[in-house]
Formats: sequence, structure tokens, C-alpha cells
Amino acid sequence: MTSSRPSWQEYALELAYTASIRSEDPWQKVGACALRHDNTVASLGYNGVPSGVTIDWTDREARRQWVVHAEQNCLNFVSPGECKLIAATLMPCYECLKQIAIKRIKMVIYDEPYSIEVERSCMFA
Repeated sequence: MTSSRPSWQEYALELAYTASIRSEDPWQKVGACALRHDNTVASLGYNGVPSGVTIDWTDREARRQWVVHAEQNCLNFVSPGECKLIAATLMPCYECLKQIAIKRIKMVIYDEPYSIEVERSCMFA
């Protein structure tokens, strides 16, 4: 009998997808998962607005100034050097990659690349 047990990277990515279902963003639901060095889950995050903020989700451009990225939400609960990897459903933007580097996470995995249009408009709220 062969095992179909997922790798730790696959496991983290599946958890990131699970986290993404909490996002209210109708345009792009994104999730992130950070694993510690012993492969325990340190944190999960999804893209959304800060607690208590209400926005018009139908205006795609206006929402960008308010949305906090999944990686940022995930990293809010991680100490520098605590984690070995972060998995995200969408390729992290440059600002999120800076935050990942600050947390000294050496492995970044993602499922989907994003378009140049998204890259240019990517803003950290």
C-alpha cells in the first residue's frame, strides 16, 4: 500500500487555501500559512480589512487601499526566526516578501503567480 500523505509544503498550502475561504474579497481570495521549524502551524491569515472597517467590496480599485494581505495577517502572529516556511495561495507581492524576510523565513511557496497588472497596483495598506 502506497501512502498519499502530503509533504509539509503541500500541507501548508492546503491550510492556506482553507484560510482563504474566510476572505470577503470577491475579486481574489488569498490565504497564507506559516510553519515552524518542527512543522507545527504558527499562524494562518487571509486577505481582508482591519477589524471594524467596512468597505464597498464591489469597487475593486477603491478596496485596494484597505485590504491587508494574507501574508501580513499571517505574519502578525510570528516572531522573527520562528518559522521555516510560509505558503500562500497567490505569489506574495514585493512588500509582503520584505515582511517575510524581516521574519527570517527562508522558504516561500505559492500556488498561483499574479499578473503584472496586480503587481503594479499592489499596495500595502
